[in-house]
Amino acid sequence: MKVFLFILLFLSALPVQAQLNESSESTEWSDSIQQGWDKSKQYGVRAWQATKDTTRELWNSTNQMFTLSEQERQQARQDEEDERFRQMWSQLFSEMQEGVQLVDKIKQAPQSRFFGEDKQSLQEDLDKILDKMVVLLEDENINDYRHKIAEIDDYIATSKANIARYREQRITAPRTHMVKTTKEAYDKKIAQEQENIKLYRQESQRIKIYLRERLQDMGIDLSQEQVEVLLSRVDGDDIIQMSVVFDVLKKITQRLMQLTRESGENIQQARKYYGMHVVLLEMVNYMQNKYIEQVDKLYIPRIDAIINKTLATRNTAQARLKEETSPGRRTIYQKNIQAQTLTLKAARLYKNNLEEQKAKVRKAQQVIKKDLQLAQNTYDTVELSADLLSVLKTSQASFDVLMNLQVPEIVPFENLQMKNKFQELSETLRNN
Repeated sequence: MKVFLFILLFLSALPVQAQLNESSESTEWSDSIQQGWDKSKQYGVRAWQATKDTTRELWNSTNQMFTLSEQERQQARQDEEDERFRQMWSQLFSEMQEGVQLVDKIKQAPQSRFFGEDKQSLQEDLDKILDKMVVLLEDENINDYRHKIAEIDDYIATSKANIARYREQRITAPRTHMVKTTKEAYDKKIAQEQENIKLYRQESQRIKIYLRERLQDMGIDLSQEQVEVLLSRVDGDDIIQMSVVFDVLKKITQRLMQLTRESGENIQQARKYYGMHVVLLEMVNYMQNKYIEQVDKLYIPRIDAIINKTLATRNTAQARLKEETSPGRRTIYQKNIQAQTLTLKAARLYKNNLEEQKAKVRKAQQVIKKDLQLAQNTYDTVELSADLLSVLKTSQASFDVLMNLQVPEIVPFENLQMKNKFQELSETLRNN
């Protein structure tokens, strides 16, 4: 009997993820106990920690940074960045050397051939190297911030789903019961999830402050509202990635200039370092091409599909509204039309933003293509390391220009409805 009572008490204290799958129909006590026991074994301590400790862990995860002064935080970020660059340099140097060899091979290879290497196959190999380099150049802090924000968004969505489920189950829940969850217990669960959501959102805002500061370190000055807009865009990660890469390229180019200068009369060494610079410019052009292709072939067609579907749905609603005489049905149709109009407004604005950003990237690409053409020509013909240094300095200045050219015009959301709709559209674009 004591064992049985212990099991009953254990089941009443199960975490959110291990709740019994209750329904309005009564079930056998033995079935309830077995279901609860099976689920408790399945989720165990990990599920309990996920519901009880996750909020506290997220809340404390970055608390230490907020105890520092602004100057100390900035110095800490700079120290981290310098250390990351030192760790990344050797691996990046190896990839750049391999890239130089492929650049040389591409120049000598035939346009196409049935067997063996040709320009296309070698270019594909070079693209793989460029992809690796992009990953190496990514900012770990920014990636961590983005992943944490996405993770918190998932937690919030789960908590909202739990609240909805608890409210449904509360309707038929008893006021008192030895096994089943009571109305009061559901009220407590709902209150706990609401508190979790509050803490999740506070932690998300703190992380977004770090992200904004890191972008400011790179020369991208955005308000907190603009950061929200950037994170809500389907191309937000692409924009941030390109900005991060351009910022690091300035340091890499400076290092290559130093190596070229130190090579002195050794023109072969100087050419090798300069060849690495050519590979870096190839990488920038490659990233820009990928972004433009994504916008043209993925994002815009999907936005157009959403616009067309919403237009068709609204046209149907408007036609039926004209025929409907019931006040109740008319009210619902009118609300549907308002929601569809909001979706259309947001989708068209979204498409316009993507088109504008694509135009900015294309304009920046014109700059980098000219630098790349000059670098390729210089690499093929240069005889003096002094000439190499001159072109390196020109390209380094271009990276600052590129950063300014490619930062999007970010307009804060006009209201919460528009913000939520943008996020909804972004999820649709990503999921598709």
